Amino acid sequence: MSIDHRAASGTWHYGLIARWWAEFNLPEPAEVAYYGDAIRRYGEPALDCGCGTGRLLLPLLAEGLDVDGVDVSGDMIALAAERATEAGHRPLLRAQATHELDLPRRYSTIFMCGVFGLGGRRDRDRDGLRRVREHLEPGGALVLWHELPFAGLDPASWAHWLPGHRSDLPRPWPATGDRREAADGDEIELLRRMVDFDPRSQRQSFEIRARLWRGGGLVQEETYGLHENLYFEAELALVLEEAGFSEVTVEAAYERRPATADDATLIVIARV
Repeated sequence: MSIDHRAASGTWHYGLIARWWAEFNLPEPAEVAYYGDAIRRYGEPALDCGCGTGRLLLPLLAEGLDVDGVDVSGDMIALAAERATEAGHRPLLRAQATHELDLPRRYSTIFMCGVFGLGGRRDRDRDGLRRVREHLEPGGALVLWHELPFAGLDPASWAHWLPGHRSDLPRPWPATGDRREAADGDEIELLRRMVDFDPRSQRQSFEIRARLWRGGGLVQEETYGLHENLYFEAELALVLEEAGFSEVTVEAAYERRPATADDATLIVIARV
């Protein structure tokens, strides 16, 4: 029996979604500056774990930094490789899930941006952190961007944590989505909906529908699912300790200051 590896990954970063990421998912200057400084502080080579189509990888390579990339999506890695080659770079790029990480190099810095918890299996999250730990040189650092479960939530969404407040799930598909024109004139539209939330397991699930429009007509449509585990800071600290990390510090994302109770987006730095 064949296995649908895209569905098994628990993520949606394939096909038209990968193309959308390459076309429209652009880095913020503060992100590039932060990770560039982190690599200079903790050392090269570095690994972008969950590099996607190269959103952060490519500008860091352009700065002359030694950075490789890995991602669960072969579609995204193929686009990252194409873009890197066009820019004159030849980093090591591999299509691998984090929990299966097996690369020929070891790194002084590994960073993960918007990756941890995707896929919806806590055993794989823990295995992934252990694999990352094994790929770090002594004294190396994991730089982990992480959103706490309440990040960006409106009161209606926060109510999903309470008994009897999930009758609106799965939500219906919106009539229209975010539709943008690609460089070649095609248009890609993304529609997204929440389908499930389990507060006991701290796991949420979404579906995304990508539509390709050409000459005003719909020519292709793809639908994918995404599962995500939610972690509060205390649990994240425990799984990092279990994976063998020490000296865990927590900052407010990209602000280079200790996080406070009002910070929902964090940078967690875990040393070997």
